[in-house]
Amino acid sequence: MDWTYLVIWFLSLSVSECRQPSDSLLDVEVQSPQYPQPYSPNLLRKWDLWVPDGYKIQLSLTHLDIKASPGCDHDSLTVLNDEKVLGKFCGQENSTGKEPIISQGNRLTLIFQTSDFDAELQQHVGFSAISKAIDMDECSQSDPGDDSSPICSQICINSPGSYRCSCHRGYKLHLDKSTCLISCGRQTFDKHEGHLASPRYPHPSPPSLSCKYIISVEPRFNITLNFTDSFHIDSTDTEQGPRCLHHWLQVTIPNREPMKLCGAKSPGLIDTNSNTVTLEYHTDVEGLSRGWSLDYGTSVIDCGEPEPLLNGGVTFLTDFQNQYGSVVQYHCNEPFYTLPGGKNVTFTCDANGKWSSNHNDVALTCVPVCGQPTKLISTYQRIIGGSDAPQDTIPWQVLLNVDGRRAAGMVIGDRWIMTAASELTHGGEPVSEDTVRIYMGSSDIETLLGCPVFAASIHVHPEYNNPNLVNFNNDIALIKLQDPITFNSSVMPICLPAEDATYDTGLLG
Repeated sequence: MDWTYLVIWFLSLSVSECRQPSDSLLDVEVQSPQYPQPYSPNLLRKWDLWVPDGYKIQLSLTHLDIKASPGCDHDSLTVLNDEKVLGKFCGQENSTGKEPIISQGNRLTLIFQTSDFDAELQQHVGFSAISKAIDMDECSQSDPGDDSSPICSQICINSPGSYRCSCHRGYKLHLDKSTCLISCGRQTFDKHEGHLASPRYPHPSPPSLSCKYIISVEPRFNITLNFTDSFHIDSTDTEQGPRCLHHWLQVTIPNREPMKLCGAKSPGLIDTNSNTVTLEYHTDVEGLSRGWSLDYGTSVIDCGEPEPLLNGGVTFLTDFQNQYGSVVQYHCNEPFYTLPGGKNVTFTCDANGKWSSNHNDVALTCVPVCGQPTKLISTYQRIIGGSDAPQDTIPWQVLLNVDGRRAAGMVIGDRWIMTAASELTHGGEPVSEDTVRIYMGSSDIETLLGCPVFAASIHVHPEYNNPNLVNFNNDIALIKLQDPITFNSSVMPICLPAEDATYDTGLLG
């Protein structure tokens, strides 16, 4: 039997330019041999039709006149799609208004065959059909590899000869160009309070996440994270606790080691003591995490009250107190105390909630001012043949009562009195501190005796040796007081020589 092939080629379209197919190129008429004259016996004709990918073939029978037979076993027109019979036609019918045949793919095959008959008696003319390329709506189809899932996981946009997938807001298109994944890249939050949760929470987290959340507020605020009890990030249990191998939530706070969180126990409340914190959530294709949720809030950084300064005070240089940015200045009670170097020391409430100084090299201690009485004696100073000293002119002078005996001494520090060793020994041995009373602060004896100060310990020079009161070398002793003295105009230390000072023997003091 003779076979004749007719292959109809259509021009491929440029989808990116979105041009519609041209009717003159894509509309093709297919007719039986000799149409509209009667067809011959013993014919077998085949037409292979194809169009570019992304299109289907629509075949419309405009006229049908084929000798009828039961089941169209003798003369017939058969339409196939990938060897699947879409229709077998014979008889006489005007096909106007008849539903056209649509291919499933981009190919159709037409086979026209006739039987052995008397050609002179044959009056049937065969068929006439119009084929055209129509755009395939891929978006209405399922994924070729899956009978149930859509070709796009969220949004499918059809276009001439093709299609493209798109995603809802908050999602991004995967590399496979069809699956939409949660889009949780770098996100920054600058409100003073808010809520964060893992994608799809409280439902399980999607795989292959790489989320980054940055909470950043003004420097004078601290951020607090408060995780809910419902917390689960896939982990591997070990004797040392959960290990975060495939899934984790990492909390990074400036100047601190990052915290990698996983497991089923909620971290609860985390006080960051910082105005910035970064959370990074990671999942991969292994394991399943039910996710996490937290509320965050802020509080103004409070450094608390500045440390008090003994014999001094603190002054706020800013209107607001104890909060971030507050500035205080320390000072000593002048003229009786001074800061080392005479510097003004300021402290600022920093972002860590601590008072930090601009003079780290200065010790925050008020040093007593020595040898500077508030009143001076203008006359020549003598003991024998002298006159009464005015009040506050000799503020380091001390009256001692040692076991009923009167002695003298001088203030050299806030807990130390210096006197003669001979005044604090009896029979070559130091007296008991219980027998010593110290009086200071006035030049009037009656006033002075009203308020004694008590000794904590007695310290005689170790080389003092004068049992017979004839050798007064090293005749020096110290009394340590039970309580420190607060200096004022009536009580002030005398200045001691420098540590490396030397003096000639016999020099009159």
